[in-house]
Amino acid sequence: MNPEEIVASFCDELNKGVVGSLIYLSEDCIYQNMPFPAVRGPEEVKNVLEGFFAVVGPVRIETVRVAATGNFVMNERIDYFSPPNGKPFGLPVSGAFEVENGKIVAWRDYFCMKQFSEGTGIDF
Repeated sequence: MNPEEIVASFCDELNKGVVGSLIYLSEDCIYQNMPFPAVRGPEEVKNVLEGFFAVVGPVRIETVRVAATGNFVMNERIDYFSPPNGKPFGLPVSGAFEVENGKIVAWRDYFCMKQFSEGTGIDF
């Protein structure tokens, strides 16, 4: 698979749950859900995502656009959530991914904290 296909497969698998998506991450992958601190490695990514999804509910990713050059892939998405104590909402997200040797080595997501707070009811 090329980098664009790897990122698409990762997002598809993340729609099914965190654990299956981890196979696409390198052992030293760095993940940063901006503006929160970065974490390293599949186990830390798993812990962050599972904690996040406990608050906002599981994610359903709709990829709107993709741009790729070499090992770098960006996607524009709507990440849909159904919080256990709230109403469903969609969050516009831009993801930046770097892929090496068939694995994601860096993943950064960018989103508007105001939109996130309005969707979840959580103030930051």
